[in-house]
Amino acid sequence: MDNALPTTIEIIYNKNTFCLQNPTTHLRVTKVPEEEIFKYIYISNKQNYKVDFTYKNINIILHIKNSIEILLLYVILQHHYMVNDIQCLVNAEEWDYMLWNINISSVVNGALPDHLILLNCFLNLKDNFNKPLDVLFIEEQYKLKIKDRRGLGGERPRELNYKFGFPYFTSSTKKYLNNGQRIFICPFPIESINPERKAIINSGEFIKCFTCGTKEGETNIFGQICNFEKGHLIPMKYKNTIHSSWQCKWCNTFYKDKIIWNNVTGKPEFNCYAVMRDTQKKNLICFIKQLGISADDLHP
Repeated sequence: MDNALPTTIEIIYNKNTFCLQNPTTHLRVTKVPEEEIFKYIYISNKQNYKVDFTYKNINIILHIKNSIEILLLYVILQHHYMVNDIQCLVNAEEWDYMLWNINISSVVNGALPDHLILLNCFLNLKDNFNKPLDVLFIEEQYKLKIKDRRGLGGERPRELNYKFGFPYFTSSTKKYLNNGQRIFICPFPIESINPERKAIINSGEFIKCFTCGTKEGETNIFGQICNFEKGHLIPMKYKNTIHSSWQCKWCNTFYKDKIIWNNVTGKPEFNCYAVMRDTQKKNLICFIKQLGISADDLHP
């Protein structure tokens, strides 16, 4: 490759699918000529994370402001391989994942959020793509330091799949997996990408939050616009019953499992255990005393 000066290229793409089909916006990328290397650099207006990707003779560096912008990596790869969607990118060549390297780092305080810790791990599985992996193996092999107690077993699989579109599944979505197993099919976001995890609500469909009673688009009692995320319209069902209901993003985040759906009465109710679990010990002791309960009453 000659020693030409860096050039700025403009890649038009669709911000909802991160494919080059049906473009809605553009991406300005610096192409840096280096000997035998195709190097691309993208710099966002605010830089919180750095993504450094290498594969064979390709090097892509992203300075991004939020985690969803990691998908811009695949926009640049589509441009490089001259394909228009991510599925075609998967088929662009016979990928050797042993040569696939990606490093996600924080440029602010050195700490990554939990979902990026996991993503950093899973995008570098090498010869463990599309193989059932035990959670304990993942935690030990990749030395994960997940701060969120939901970790591998809760929100994170849903977030990597729904928000980023990566083919990451648990035993609840892939029935051939055993409990405690996970599978990451490949390092491409080939699932339906839903960057804001917004729920798809059909016109005229009546959906409201069972906790605060607010409908999609309305302002709730906290002054927040009520919206439902995709996962919130696939509510957890109690045992084998078909009764369940939806919860808006605000209530789902604020109340978590402190309010549950009673399938017998058809109404929400407090989960006293969850409330007590997340209450500071000193406050819990204070509340128990206010109820007039003594230590002797607690230990019959």
